[in-house]
Amino acid sequence: MKQLGKSLALLVLCGMFAFPAYGGTWRMEGNFWRYQDDGGADVCGQWVLDDGSWYYLDARGNMCTGWLKLDDDWYYLDESGRMAVGNRKINGTAYIFLQDGRLQSGPGASDEPGISLAPYVTSQMCEADYWISRYPSASARLKSQQEIRQINLRIRQTPETNVVDLSALPETFNGRAMADSMAAAKPPAGLYLNGQPVPESYYDAIRANIRGSAVSESMGLRYGFAVNRTVMRSYPCDDFLSDSPDDPEWDNIASSAVLVNEPLAVYFFSGDGRYAYVRSAVCPGWVPAADIAVCSGKAQWEDARNMTRFLVVTGDKVYLETSTAYPDISQKMLTMGTVLELVEGDWQTGLVNGRASWNNYVVKLPCRNEDGSFSQKPALISASRDVNIGYLPLSVSGILKQAFKALGNRYGWGGSLDAQDCSSFVREVYLCFGLELPRNTTWQAAMPVQVTDLSAMSVDEKEKFLRTLPPGSVLQFPGHEMIYLGESGGRFYTINDVSSIVNPLQAEEDVSVSRIRSVIVNDMSTRRASGKTWLEQTNRAIVVWK
Repeated sequence: MKQLGKSLALLVLCGMFAFPAYGGTWRMEGNFWRYQDDGGADVCGQWVLDDGSWYYLDARGNMCTGWLKLDDDWYYLDESGRMAVGNRKINGTAYIFLQDGRLQSGPGASDEPGISLAPYVTSQMCEADYWISRYPSASARLKSQQEIRQINLRIRQTPETNVVDLSALPETFNGRAMADSMAAAKPPAGLYLNGQPVPESYYDAIRANIRGSAVSESMGLRYGFAVNRTVMRSYPCDDFLSDSPDDPEWDNIASSAVLVNEPLAVYFFSGDGRYAYVRSAVCPGWVPAADIAVCSGKAQWEDARNMTRFLVVTGDKVYLETSTAYPDISQKMLTMGTVLELVEGDWQTGLVNGRASWNNYVVKLPCRNEDGSFSQKPALISASRDVNIGYLPLSVSGILKQAFKALGNRYGWGGSLDAQDCSSFVREVYLCFGLELPRNTTWQAAMPVQVTDLSAMSVDEKEKFLRTLPPGSVLQFPGHEMIYLGESGGRFYTINDVSSIVNPLQAEEDVSVSRIRSVIVNDMSTRRASGKTWLEQTNRAIVVWK
């Protein structure tokens, strides 16, 4: 039975929490505990303090348990009705409650207790405007499009970035030597297919498919475009080859996402004709042949690339409308950073794929003909979709707004699972402003922009530096990168697409890794498998626009 506490200390606590206190007794009625004040009346719709713990009685006078929302705040009452305070684990998940019981962070810190949040993160922190409002010059334009083109040019002129001008690639190449070299390369050790070690016979079939490519010692480079959002891979195969037997959604040989309408240099096709070896501006690899279309020549390719007016997909994913008559464009997925040419002219009196164009953008969509050749057809994108005519103006507020559009999206290594990894998340955010970043963290660190080496700094020195760093900058440590948001309450926060972390609420000696696989907001006390915090491990800061 619950006992009533009447000490002076408890009366002080009553004043601190601004909750009513009663002297009274508990009684069981049916399946609920009820509380009578010292006058014998049931307490309803109020908090009571008993033996140092707070309890809440609902409007009917029944003691509450579980999650409780009052006004805009969440509280948690355990199975005995006691209000939770401090660090608590509920159903195995970490939460933080203030001393007055209000939920500060963790699952339930948002407007609904079913939405999970990282430790030390509040629901307000999961809105771009929270961080934008804390940075006085967030809306200032950082660079013009002309200046951005100059940054892109300098990136392409820096060999270490591995970003190339596709139109400047050699027109001929030794296809036989290229195929033989790829077929002779030793596959990575320790990969699994469907939970079992990849047999050597699997790699033998891949080698044979590469050696069977229709190649010669002197071949002409061809050009094309991606007609679907696809994934570039190290080998011509469809299977996920994972580095763990219990991780079937990790594709270790995925290299990079390829966006719809992304220009490609096309080298040759695999022996079975199902895959093409190509190069985008940022990466080489194998893609499904069905996802690309090959131009009749470089002139057609250049003409399709040179867009006077274009539409940029600024949402994380935009889908074309459903069509049974035009299955090749029905529900086609366009991801953030995709660029499509706007069709000029008056279309109000005609039909586009059977529909009038009113309240729609008309764009040229790349298509693959039956013979694999390239063509374009008009398509409609609703004016309500998250798109923009031309690139967005580059500003801190713009970068953060774009980043938060992907919040909660799943992680996909190398662009697999129609998703992003940490560096492609950053890259595709910046693509919306016309900035063409390299593919991975190492290559991005080689950009001829403001890159600060933090590796020799102490934690205190890093904190001092971060207080001067503009939000929207890129932070890196080996194997990961994130977009910096700013400081709040003495903690430093990022938004990033992350695979796994060690929860900062775990004991220091506990380095059990949690598989996150999402775009999240977290603070830099988050730890790595080494036990070191993200702040301790951060070794670079990149201000892309400087």
